[in-house]
Amino acid sequence: MSIYQGIFLGLVQGLTEFLPVSSSGHLVIVQHLINFKQDPIAFDALLHLGTLVAVVVYFRGELALLAASVWKRLIKREADRYATLAGYLLVATVPAAVAGVVFEKLFSDAFQSVGVVGLMLFVTGAILWLAEGRARGAKTLETLSFSDSVWVGLAQAAAVMPGLSRSGATICAGIWRGFERREAARFSFLLSIPIILGAAVFALKHGIGAVGAPAAVAAMATAAGSGFLAIGWLLKLIQEQRLRFFSVYCFIVGSIALALAVFR
Repeated sequence: MSIYQGIFLGLVQGLTEFLPVSSSGHLVIVQHLINFKQDPIAFDALLHLGTLVAVVVYFRGELALLAASVWKRLIKREADRYATLAGYLLVATVPAAVAGVVFEKLFSDAFQSVGVVGLMLFVTGAILWLAEGRARGAKTLETLSFSDSVWVGLAQAAAVMPGLSRSGATICAGIWRGFERREAARFSFLLSIPIILGAAVFALKHGIGAVGAPAAVAAMATAAGSGFLAIGWLLKLIQEQRLRFFSVYCFIVGSIALALAVFR
């Protein structure tokens, strides 16, 4: 793979990882169009490392508070709201981790199917459209409950399927649980950190040597930079009630994916 291909795929990954349009679905479609030869799961996981850098840098202040609170909870047995939030993030991560292990073969096969991606993009579009009509909540992460974290975690588990947006599913789950838009997005972004780390395990498992170091570095750097910009953009757009804009986009791209599955 060339450096230019790496940059292009890194840009696709970075811009779509945090927007509710499914980065994995876009990568499957693009890789299909350019006849990508490397292991798509391994390379997808490699690109996720770039977006991991983006979310860690963007939320570095909040992550520092979470880490300090967890340390205080473990050492001094003192709990505060950040330690509680860290616990709920862990709870919400479990369903996706279990789904990834139990249904690994199913998800691996889905990454080879543009048709599956098209169908899941339609599901993403429908979820976003319906959630926009429900986005009237005012709950914050300070009032997050165990059941809230479980529901968001189940949404994230379903989104392991390519084409079903992880950020879209988790943000919409938060909205349906009554959270204010920005708070739902904030929880979704923080929740992405452990799941992206889990994707890195796939990279190690499947191997990344065939990609080539220069192209891999270019892809990861581009994914990190564009992902950082996408986070700020989505936080702005979600306050402007633009979820249905992304819904229509998913319907369009899903139609393209289904057409590719039928005619290619």
